[in-house]
Amino acid sequence: MQIELPMKKIRTLRRAKPKLGRRSAEESGPSREELARIALQLFAERHFASVSIRDIGRAANVNSSMIYYHYNDKQELFRAAIETAIDAAFALFAAHCNRGANENPVDAIDKWFDVHVELSSRLRNVIKISLDCRGVVGAPDADEPIKRFYQHENEILQNLIREGMRQGLFRKVDPRVVATMISTMLDGVMARSFIFEDFNIVATVQEFKRTLWEHLGYRTAQSRMTRAARVGATSKCVRH
Repeated sequence: MQIELPMKKIRTLRRAKPKLGRRSAEESGPSREELARIALQLFAERHFASVSIRDIGRAANVNSSMIYYHYNDKQELFRAAIETAIDAAFALFAAHCNRGANENPVDAIDKWFDVHVELSSRLRNVIKISLDCRGVVGAPDADEPIKRFYQHENEILQNLIREGMRQGLFRKVDPRVVATMISTMLDGVMARSFIFEDFNIVATVQEFKRTLWEHLGYRTAQSRMTRAARVGATSKCVRH
């Protein structure tokens, strides 16, 4: 199954043009993406207002000027931190699905859960700093990239659910409602993992998957299709 990546609409993700008289940033320190990942961790651990460019530089073991080589200011780095985590999730999901290993929508939806488990630390950081900065004076607005994430996630899930119904794997449901339910549950898992250090993300996600398949009637449809295949095989044997 081919999964398309969402188009990048945020100009801050475009690679900065090399500046005259300086060595390439790739040769002299962390990449633009690595700085964004480090910043994401700091913003989540503390708060946007209490994290400075100098703090990020210390964590990345580089001079502050190296960060300004890539980003104009902290607001731009903040947006890039969120975008980098979101793009990583969709890129990993696309890699899983476009490998050709997913023969049906069930496999693809299963991989979306796996992506959240694999990238749980980064995705939960996105959720946390977005909530931390909401409504805070002077903090950048994270709504646009977050909404883009949810919109694309919802489109993917709805399409997979529709395809599952078309193939007879799922019972008839409202794809929009089920897609939102999946997304909301995953948000809850990420948020809970912040509150309880011993929270078992893997076990919880696995249990929800089983509940989801039951809700969609997948197990029933699977059994029905297996029985039909056996009957067909038996009929062939009898004819021969």
